[in-house]
Amino acid sequence: MISLNDLIALQNEKEKPAFIQFLEKRNKRHDTRNITLYKDFLNGNEKRLLNEISVNSYNALKKRLCDQLIDFLASTILSKELSSENKVIKLIAISRKLLALGHVHTGLLLLKRAETSALAIEHHSLLNEIYHSMIEYSHKSATTDLESLFKKLEKNNEQFIAQERLSVLYASMQRQFNTTNFNMLPSSLHEMYNEGLKTFGINPERAANFRSLNQLCILTDLYASQTKNYKELDLFFEEFIPQIQGGSKDNEQSLGYHIELLYGLANIYFRRNSLTKSLGYLEQMHIQMKRVNGKYFERWIASYTNLLALNYNFSAAWEKALKLIEEGLLSKNLSETERSLLKLNLSMIHFQQGNLSEVKVLVNSFKRTDAWYLKEMGNEWLFNFKAMEVLLHFDLGNDELAESLILSFKRKYGVHFKKDQDNPIWPFLLLIKAILHDPELIQSQKFEQKVESSIPWKGENEDFFNLCIYAWLKAKMKGEPIYETTMSLLQKT
Repeated sequence: MISLNDLIALQNEKEKPAFIQFLEKRNKRHDTRNITLYKDFLNGNEKRLLNEISVNSYNALKKRLCDQLIDFLASTILSKELSSENKVIKLIAISRKLLALGHVHTGLLLLKRAETSALAIEHHSLLNEIYHSMIEYSHKSATTDLESLFKKLEKNNEQFIAQERLSVLYASMQRQFNTTNFNMLPSSLHEMYNEGLKTFGINPERAANFRSLNQLCILTDLYASQTKNYKELDLFFEEFIPQIQGGSKDNEQSLGYHIELLYGLANIYFRRNSLTKSLGYLEQMHIQMKRVNGKYFERWIASYTNLLALNYNFSAAWEKALKLIEEGLLSKNLSETERSLLKLNLSMIHFQQGNLSEVKVLVNSFKRTDAWYLKEMGNEWLFNFKAMEVLLHFDLGNDELAESLILSFKRKYGVHFKKDQDNPIWPFLLLIKAILHDPELIQSQKFEQKVESSIPWKGENEDFFNLCIYAWLKAKMKGEPIYETTMSLLQKT
């Protein structure tokens, strides 16, 4: 059965009451419980109705709600999607209706207009539909040049096949570049890409578009996020961006990939502590977000805000970062995942400034289960949250609770850390546990040696977030403020 929670995750806060109104208008009977079930899902109490109705009735109600939510989401997405692609589809639909009714001249004129728009966005499947329609009705128009149409169709099919080969190339790279192969050198991605172009007979010039560059960036970031080795990444695809920006490939159809690519590079440079380059890509990203009447603005504003705030925070402008995230959280259009992302980093900024009461409020505001956060936010987010929770109670003097959280973390995720030896979170929590048992240990030479052996400092190759963990320990060992220690370590990388 389709997951209702997955569908609900697509809604922002403004759309949830709108869906309830949608259901109210559709309900013909007053005893329909679809709204009740929907609210139960929103409150994380989806099984509550099973105490009142049978399992069969519950499953039937759940299926109907799922279908209604799909209808609502589809209409909402289509109403927002005023893209060139939809305009072409509408032109094709109208022209085919005209052609079927015998209005050939007007129908073909609309098809030519659709062709011009489809060429502008390089939409080969729609172009195929247009050319097939033109050929189908060519016998009713004396002015139609069949030979020219066949050549256009043939050329478009070649381009379509080349595009599909690119998709196959990236799918095969993704399969090779999975979690079992993260011992590969970062440079092997470049080699794999070049070999793939030769194997599939793909013109390198055709491969240089925002969609393919974004896929390369995703693969590169995937390697780095798993190995925490952002410094050694070979960003060979970066040099193609200036070549295609502002050109024919920089169109509305590619805009989503363009924005995601710029965000990906901004994130990679942030994790490298190259904040000037990160801010440069964020500036470019913001410009692209405003294109086409801000078509993708709402989709990307939370991610943009979050990364910009992190750049400010680690550029010694934490007040600016704090204000930026707090203003971002006022938006009613944020999804639960976007809100969680912003709140966790807001917690980190407050924590670095010693604002423990604010951190406590924020930490207590996370109401979802660990399973939900693991699925929706990923393990890095969840583990950072768990570490933040432990540190909060450590600094508040809640030693028993802090130790209980560490033991709970070990029970749930111990298997994960046996497989992921490079992740510093578990050895970090073990160090916290050690000083909970013996508070005087933290300022001893023995503890300093234990820190160095448990969490080896990579210097300039250190990952940004690992550095924050290391900085907390250093600050505690030296009795210095956390933020100042963090900034001092950043200057050495």
